[in-house]
Amino acid sequence: MIYRLLPHRIIPKLALICQALVCLTPIQRGAGKLTLSWLLFILLSPLVSADEPNNLNTTFEELESGVTLSSDDLKAKLEYLKANITLADLKDYLRLQRVLCWSTDAYDNNERAKGLALAQKQLNAEVIKQSPETLADIKLCRAWFYQVGGQVDLALKEYNQVIAQAYQLESPRLIADARGLRGAIYSFQGNYALALEDLYSAQHLYDGLNLAFWSRYNLAEIATSYRRFGDPQTAYEYYAKLEAKFIESGDLESANGMVTEMAIALEELGENEAALEKYQQSYRYWQLEKDELAQSFVGINLAGTLIKLGRLDEALKYLEASHNHVMPTDEAFYSFMMLFRAKIEMLRGRPNAAIPLIEEAKSAFLRVKNSRGLIQLYTLESQIFAELSQWEQAYRSLEHYNRLHSELDIKLQTHRTTEMQTRFNTKQVESENLLLLETQQIKEHELQILQQNRYLQFTVIFLAIIVIIIISFFAYKQAQKSKLLSVLALTDHLTQLANRRHAYTVGEQSFSDNHDVMALILFDADHFKKINDNFGHDLGDKVLTSLANISSSLMRKSDLVGRVGGEEFLVILPHTNLEQATEIAERLVDSIAMADLSGTAQDLTITISAGVAAREQDKSFSELLQRADKGLYLAKSSGRNCVKIG
Repeated sequence: MIYRLLPHRIIPKLALICQALVCLTPIQRGAGKLTLSWLLFILLSPLVSADEPNNLNTTFEELESGVTLSSDDLKAKLEYLKANITLADLKDYLRLQRVLCWSTDAYDNNERAKGLALAQKQLNAEVIKQSPETLADIKLCRAWFYQVGGQVDLALKEYNQVIAQAYQLESPRLIADARGLRGAIYSFQGNYALALEDLYSAQHLYDGLNLAFWSRYNLAEIATSYRRFGDPQTAYEYYAKLEAKFIESGDLESANGMVTEMAIALEELGENEAALEKYQQSYRYWQLEKDELAQSFVGINLAGTLIKLGRLDEALKYLEASHNHVMPTDEAFYSFMMLFRAKIEMLRGRPNAAIPLIEEAKSAFLRVKNSRGLIQLYTLESQIFAELSQWEQAYRSLEHYNRLHSELDIKLQTHRTTEMQTRFNTKQVESENLLLLETQQIKEHELQILQQNRYLQFTVIFLAIIVIIIISFFAYKQAQKSKLLSVLALTDHLTQLANRRHAYTVGEQSFSDNHDVMALILFDADHFKKINDNFGHDLGDKVLTSLANISSSLMRKSDLVGRVGGEEFLVILPHTNLEQATEIAERLVDSIAMADLSGTAQDLTITISAGVAAREQDKSFSELLQRADKGLYLAKSSGRNCVKIG
């Protein structure tokens, strides 16, 4: 219902922020991963022993691989690296700084505070500033600390910055790490289209880089997004396969995490008895491991299922046991623990006792912006107030419920198409992974030969040249792939204009740059459905391309034209007032009305309606966009082929 546990790349066990039944599951607790340099330790320093580079590299790879380490083992390995790496070994030093940041236990409040202080110190260091990729990775680490500390908005802002930097650096690993983390937050918040876009991008990159460990955990996030999206059956199938893979690799802890996820999926499928069995299996695992915190998290899940089955006394026992270990700072778990306790009080006819519990739950839900959890809460809150005959408060709770429910329904409708288009092609990925595995094995073999013959200078130089050529080839291929990913992420495939997301990002940035003068034109084609119906969708696509070309030709270099809907376009005009924007819009309407489309179809004409809005008292780009949309609606209502101010 609430809990999933995955191991940190370095720390042995870390509970993920997950969400209950209707919405919750994990945001990876140790999910930030270190990006790797393609070429390390080929040429050895004369200041170290022959075996030292091997040992350093092996230690780094173990820490970065995701294997489970005990606290003592982790500490020993970090001390070993710090004792053997100095600033003179710049590449190793930078790699060490990233390891030190990511090795911090973000779920311990004191450790997280130290981690934030360390990250800030690293970001201020001149040596770090000289390495853009290291700087970006430490920013990503800091954003992870923000996220775990409940500062979700700040974390998202930092993730966005890191992703932009990663694309500039053409660093596929950094792109995958940052988009995987951001996608997990989007999924948690209910933004499924954005979540799947990020998570699938990360998945393809992890598979392409042959990072099987992180690929599995990212795939678990995709499965969780399906479950949140309303497809628990598909999610269950993914979890079952992942459980088998974890068992095969000997990672029983992660396999148990998949058992918990399967329980959540079963509960959403209405199979509460089967879900209860899975939860109990997971609960017993943590009992044997003597991990009381993890046991408490699963206990909250158990309690929720038992409440559904009407076994209130048993549910209360689990909740009381969990209350000794789950703190208010564990918002995702604490919120549902309080909600379930309030529900029990209500079911036992004690609505007054439920009120303080419901308030505690509400505060935690609001801190992490858990809309689905709030929907459950407002439903129960309305019932409580109704039971107390406090009708006004009951009505207000229902109003909150209806508003959130409507928002989520709109999101689901909007993202349904995206979900269908982005489903994961497992067979294709498996085929690609086999090819990548063969390539990786060849490269590792060459590096091994290179190290074995390092004392023969001529052979070392010769093999180094071969390796550099091979690496350069792969780097070129990766650069081409990164550029393609960047184009796909920002461009509408049909019109080659900015896509909806890119246009809105530019609009938000332009608005946040404090331009006192800024305007928008929102326009779409009149009666476009008739063109599709009468001439076919292929010709309709040509018409949209013509609209894109005409509108782009009329704009300045500083303006941006984007396609934000089927036949809807947005023009962002920085440093433009309302009068100027209206004139541009009218020129655009006239130009399109007079355009010669005979090359597309005989006697074909097209007109557009446009809404204009210039920045006034708007508090956000969204408000400015809404006014432009209002203008577009007025233009449609006024007979089309005209411009109206919103």
